[in-house]
Amino acid sequence: MRHPTPALLTTALAAFLAACAEPAPTPQEEAAPTAAAAAVHQAVALTAEQAAGRVTYESVCWTCHGSGGHGDGPARTAGAEPPSFHSPEYAGVSPAQLLERFQASLVGDDPDHPHMQHVVKLVEEASFTQALAFIPAVAYPAEIPGSALHGQEVYQFRCAGCHGVAGKGDGPGAAHMVEVAPADFTADTLVAARRWDALYAKVREGGDRVHGSIMPPWGQVLGDGDVWDLVAYLATFQPGAVAPPAWGN
Repeated sequence: MRHPTPALLTTALAAFLAACAEPAPTPQEEAAPTAAAAAVHQAVALTAEQAAGRVTYESVCWTCHGSGGHGDGPARTAGAEPPSFHSPEYAGVSPAQLLERFQASLVGDDPDHPHMQHVVKLVEEASFTQALAFIPAVAYPAEIPGSALHGQEVYQFRCAGCHGVAGKGDGPGAAHMVEVAPADFTADTLVAARRWDALYAKVREGGDRVHGSIMPPWGQVLGDGDVWDLVAYLATFQPGAVAPPAWGN
């Protein structure tokens, strides 16, 4: 059997040391973007109190009230049906008014929601007050029965691949489409005309039935509340399509 020559061993050792000293570039380094990635469009800006209340809401309250505030959380039962925060008595109401409304529930004097007196024992009073401050945010915008905040989460997971994180129709999947390009929601005519029912139908029914594109019928995957949440988020892509949040004025 032939043995490697000293010269061959020296060459191999040098190559090994060079590889250790200078790692091969990663695919990301080889294909570094020439421009900064588009920023994710934010549904609405939260106050510090609302941001703190969101933690409590998404830890405790959502189990009954749902991620989008539709009262459709997994803990909902026939004997404990939480209200939708998109009804007029909740959407657009101030935290102080909400606290007054919840007072009867907190002491067990609300026959429709007797469980609330036990819920408040799970969190500190300050955390509960912060969660109430978050309710107007989860119900925003008040003119659409959907949550733009939760819609943002659904959109970035389900829709950004084609429509882009900023809603301009420039997601990574758009480059592979030939016949119909993804909609640019910053210029969408349904959003501009505030035709929320038509936009809901467009998202729910998908492309083949509504506008001839390959968009799937999201109503087969998402519940009605989630579809309305998407509509609420899409409405925020065009300034002035919905009223600004009360806490931002």
